[in-house]
Amino acid sequence: MARPPPDPLYILRGSGASVNALHFCCGGDRPPLLYSGSGKGAVHVWNLSTRRAERVLESHAGNSVIWLNTFNNSRSCLISQGRDMRVCVWDLSEGRSAVTDSLHTGSVGFCQCSLLESRLGSTLLAHPTQHMEEVSVVEMSSWTQVCSLKPDSNLGMLMSMKMWQMLF
Repeated sequence: MARPPPDPLYILRGSGASVNALHFCCGGDRPPLLYSGSGKGAVHVWNLSTRRAERVLESHAGNSVIWLNTFNNSRSCLISQGRDMRVCVWDLSEGRSAVTDSLHTGSVGFCQCSLLESRLGSTLLAHPTQHMEEVSVVEMSSWTQVCSLKPDSNLGMLMSMKMWQMLF
């Protein structure tokens, strides 16, 4: 018989809704952070040393947050994807909590975006589109579309994707 799971070390309370997305940000001499996105559109920035929310970002017009990520594991720039058909870029430096840019994706599905940061300094974002089976890849500094992946026939809704790069 399998052993029961261990008890939690601590519980983070206060999101007020189901948690749909998580992203860890660790590194450097600062305490680790956990970003959580809720079903009510709030993004909590949890300090894992104090076990408290450092701040709460009201986002995506109250719609669910389904994906979170940071640039280069940085604490100053957060990316969120919501069920409001938008990907938002947040400036969190020096206590700010402002959306600096956003992209309308047209997607209301469940598929999360995928981020690829290249060594050359460009950042690519793959996101689902309003056509449930299609993927669009954009360069984030200008939101310029790099390519679009369309199947020859409708095979159903896109559920998951991951961009990766081979290093030689």
